[in-house]
Amino acid sequence: MSEPLAPVRVAVTAAVVCVLIALSGLVIGVDLAVLALAAFAAAGAVARVVTPMGRAFAVRRRAIDVAVLAFLAIGLAFLGFTTPLA
Repeated sequence: MSEPLAPVRVAVTAAVVCVLIALSGLVIGVDLAVLALAAFAAAGAVARVVTPMGRAFAVRRRAIDVAVLAFLAIGLAFLGFTTPLA
């Protein structure tokens, strides 16, 4: 019975972590929060590659998910390293 709930649990956990990282920008600084979101997106891309199909979201193809998450991670990392936010 835990198999169908696994993607829901992953979705809720990912949403909570994204909100916590965004809120941490108030405490640790926006530049570090942007880099943390980039790292989280990169970790999501890696997780999407290695996660079995029954435990991951099955809305899109795996290649599309990995490409979008990798592009997001690269874009956020670029902005985090180059944009002066102070």
